[in-house]
Amino acid sequence: MSSFLSDKSPVCPEDLLIRARQARPSPMRLAIVRASAPLPIVTAKQAYEEGIATPVLIGEAAKIRDEADRIGWSLDGIEIHDCKGEKGAIDVAIALTGANKVDALMKGHLHSDVFMGGIVSRDAGIRAETRMVHVFAMFPAEGGRPLLISDAAVNVSPDLKTRQQTVKILARTAIALGMDTPHIAILSATETPIASIPSSLEARELCDWARQNVPDAIISGPLSFDLAISPEAVSIKGLEGDPVAGKADAVVVPEITAGNILFKAMVWFNGSCAAGVVTGGKVPIILTSRADPASSRLASIALAALLS
Repeated sequence: MSSFLSDKSPVCPEDLLIRARQARPSPMRLAIVRASAPLPIVTAKQAYEEGIATPVLIGEAAKIRDEADRIGWSLDGIEIHDCKGEKGAIDVAIALTGANKVDALMKGHLHSDVFMGGIVSRDAGIRAETRMVHVFAMFPAEGGRPLLISDAAVNVSPDLKTRQQTVKILARTAIALGMDTPHIAILSATETPIASIPSSLEARELCDWARQNVPDAIISGPLSFDLAISPEAVSIKGLEGDPVAGKADAVVVPEITAGNILFKAMVWFNGSCAAGVVTGGKVPIILTSRADPASSRLASIALAALLS
């Protein structure tokens, strides 16, 4: 076992739950797609009891009720849509979204590729004209200001237009979390654009565009990760004049591998709570993993409530 692994259990911040409850006049209607398994039912019950979501349970009704019985949840007043299999659950979710009967979708007991493939297909009507982007809000184990990480779970090698949408979504998410003028760093391996590191050139191009088109945030790039978040690194490297260096609220990663490694390192080495949501569609989409703790699932629902 690595000595770097944290023994801290991620905690869903109370402030995030409060913001989620205050963001809407009533709890978000959350469709859990194929809820007929222990983790989806536990998550649904927690969100319901916290007052941030009213679950709409989709899947095999008998199994859903069995799982609810195991945790002592009566399901009184909870909407259940009986259907069979993964495709049946996805079809119901698409129909409910199209009829404006749910405010967000959450992956339950089905494969991620099947879930996302069905939900975001053009025929489903959930995709909008804007690009779909995944955002993680990482909350420190000891409490404090979160760090937002761009696409670590959906877009493998995002093009310029997708990354432009990413900057807008990061700014919107940060503001929803209480950051009036968020500082956004566009990451590369260096703060100097050089041809041998293509991501540094792309970061400068994106930064120039964002400074002209995202007025509610302060943006800089390229920046290495240490320069984005560490005032000490900024001082050592003499970058005090940069408006974002050392105080980033959000980071735009070059591609999915970098973002995926970064968020998982924060979870496993620091005990951070990861709230993740896919944005840019008709409704927010919560793409959970079997390895996600209950706190992360609850935090993701709260973040979706803020953005729905």
